[in-house]
Amino acid sequence: MTRIAARQGVGVQALLKANPGLNPQRLQIGQRLNVPVTAGSGKAVVKTAGLRVRVSLPLVGRLTTAPSNDHLGLDIAARSGTAVRAAMGGTVQMSEFDGRTGWGWTVVVDHGNGYTTRYSHNSANLVRVGQQVTAGQTIARVGSTGNSTGPHLDFRVYREGQAVNPYSLYE
Repeated sequence: MTRIAARQGVGVQALLKANPGLNPQRLQIGQRLNVPVTAGSGKAVVKTAGLRVRVSLPLVGRLTTAPSNDHLGLDIAARSGTAVRAAMGGTVQMSEFDGRTGWGWTVVVDHGNGYTTRYSHNSANLVRVGQQVTAGQTIARVGSTGNSTGPHLDFRVYREGQAVNPYSLYE
């Protein structure tokens, strides 16, 4: 909340006053906020600003495949068993072996406002459906399950079910 207020050039209290009932601890990605500004007339007006979505990479490793028209995610090679961390906070939507699509052990996290992230080819999933996770929390271990040529993470970001380039959201 402090960073949003600073970026908009207003105080935190003014931002809270312009958004009655807002719980700053429960801000959602893409949530719209009223930001008070002063117009040239000296009267207070309100403009709406959306939160920008930012993701952190789920692990440090060697990028083996970058996003392209044929592959809409990042393949990041790492040693089997390396911690895979949630790129953003959210709710686990899926944590299972996905043999139908070749993803192997997969975790999908719903971040709200249409955003989900997928973490595939894991050796182990460490979270369960419905569990709340925080950004940076270990949710799985790197593996080579499903249709895979070696230990790596296939990481994908979706907006309203459509894949988006993770680099465009990278923090």
